[in-house]
Amino acid sequence: MNPVNPEPLNPCYKSPNHQITKSQNSFRLHIARWVVPVSRPPIENGAIATFEGKIVGVGPASELRLSYQAEIKDYGDSILCPALINTHSHLELSPLRWRLSPSGSFVDWVKALIEARNLIRREEWEPAICQAIKEMQENGIIAVGDVGNLDVIPLFSSRKDGTWPFRGVFFQELVCPIPNEAEEEIPLGTSFVNGKVNESLDILEPSFRYAFSAHATYSVAPTVLKAIKAWDQSHGMPFPIHVAESEEEIEFLQGGQGPLRELLKEKGHWPLNYDLPKASPVRYLETLGLLDKHTVCVHCVQVDQDDISILAKTGAGVCLCPRSNVFLGVGVAPVEELHASCIPLALGTDSLASNDRLSIFAEMASLSKLAPGLSPEAIFRAGTYGGARALGISEELGSLARGKAATFLAVESGPISNKDVLEFLVHEGCRELSDLVIG
Repeated sequence: MNPVNPEPLNPCYKSPNHQITKSQNSFRLHIARWVVPVSRPPIENGAIATFEGKIVGVGPASELRLSYQAEIKDYGDSILCPALINTHSHLELSPLRWRLSPSGSFVDWVKALIEARNLIRREEWEPAICQAIKEMQENGIIAVGDVGNLDVIPLFSSRKDGTWPFRGVFFQELVCPIPNEAEEEIPLGTSFVNGKVNESLDILEPSFRYAFSAHATYSVAPTVLKAIKAWDQSHGMPFPIHVAESEEEIEFLQGGQGPLRELLKEKGHWPLNYDLPKASPVRYLETLGLLDKHTVCVHCVQVDQDDISILAKTGAGVCLCPRSNVFLGVGVAPVEELHASCIPLALGTDSLASNDRLSIFAEMASLSKLAPGLSPEAIFRAGTYGGARALGISEELGSLARGKAATFLAVESGPISNKDVLEFLVHEGCRELSDLVIG
């Protein structure tokens, strides 16, 4: 698909309903009934000490008061916790909100998505993306792993007017079922030549980086999969890929049959010039040497115990998108089994083409219902530290600890007990979010 080059997008962000509190260039002590560092148990009557945009201390308020001569901000009966990470989104699809319905067939939905995206008018991108940005901020999201085929989001995020508020990574998604022997054109001025991906133009801010992603094992040839992984690895970037999202994907990889084969034929990508693996997507990625701690397998709905063992052995992480999976009717990931195998979990919203909300709080609440055996601690960790780990930004975000960015949420909770703090965040955090604090 050729990249779309819309007119420059105008500044459009307005402050969200909750307050953004900024306090820098001096010591601050942020005190609340509860502080949830994620990296350690919740702290009752806790505090976060900040200086020049960094956290310099986290602990009981009584101890930090003695350690720092600081201006004090008291949040009362609130919870201070890390801001959220949306590990997997497709913001360029925001104009498609409420335009698509599940049909009972994943491939039929993909066809409808392709058709609808081709009909997006140039003037629709700006207001839709602006609204999506505003919604994510209102839901406490500070960083995003955004995936796109076009150059809409890179152009938007490169503006110098403060319109783009997120840290994280933009992943240029490649779809290349059959690489040509000659040069294969890839969006954003990159190319695939002799098994290598050439570097793209560098237009993003330092806090919002650029990398490549592969769409899926059925839509990207093995040589290109390896090239993408090599590029990401050489640039210190994570490697995300849609994995085992639907039964149609399993049917195609294992036997070369089903609706996905028909879709590839329809698009002129059949027959393939390589052999299908006759294996699960996870097993296939392992045989290609593409699974390690920097690989992010998105969805992992249709995985069995053998797949889970491979993920655990290789250290690969999984990004769950539960509300998108429910909308599309593709199933529910075996979350409790993934967690029990110590596989790192993150959370994403996917796009507004398969979700009605861009809220990690909503994903956490849904996940709690779909996987009742998963603890609130594990769910909240997936929405914070898990996402930061997956995007390679855990040294800065994802938990409250000395040296990390002084960016956190204040959630009004009232007087609650220790055992209820994380349960409250998972189920009520979205409704009670009041402040995004940049300290």
